[in-house]
Amino acid sequence: MRQTSDSIGCGITVFLMLVFLAAGIGISIWGWSVLQDARVSESWPVTDGEILSSNVRIDNDDDGTAYFGDVTFRYVVDDVVYTSDTVSFGQYGSSNRSHAEGIVTRYPTGNGVTVHYDPADPETAVLEPGVTWSSYFMLAMGVVFTCIPLIVLPLTLRSRFT
Repeated sequence: MRQTSDSIGCGITVFLMLVFLAAGIGISIWGWSVLQDARVSESWPVTDGEILSSNVRIDNDDDGTAYFGDVTFRYVVDDVVYTSDTVSFGQYGSSNRSHAEGIVTRYPTGNGVTVHYDPADPETAVLEPGVTWSSYFMLAMGVVFTCIPLIVLPLTLRSRFT
């Protein structure tokens, strides 16, 4: 009976590590995409825009409280009106309320702004182009999620078959 219990435990561990690996690869691909958009956004064309709404959003969950600087803006490219809510690539919530308040203070409702938009896809636009530390965040998380199973899986399988 012990052999069966060990096999089930090993199987569950292998399954969970494969899920972690798949999640890590997916998050890494998404993070790489965010980083690439951040890099090329500095060379995107610009147009005038207007802030439609700007407020601090508070999310409470089991992990704690996160504050977001939610900014929505409107802009026109080739006579088509677009809206977006991307201040910078890789913008995430923070446990620091003052960070979100700083974003809202920079972009008050009704103010005019310069919008950087992707000429190949004008629906993709940003107010603050370029790479920031947060642009690397999802890529780093994906690498961590990918590395954990790559370390744990061989150790698990080695201990199972020795």
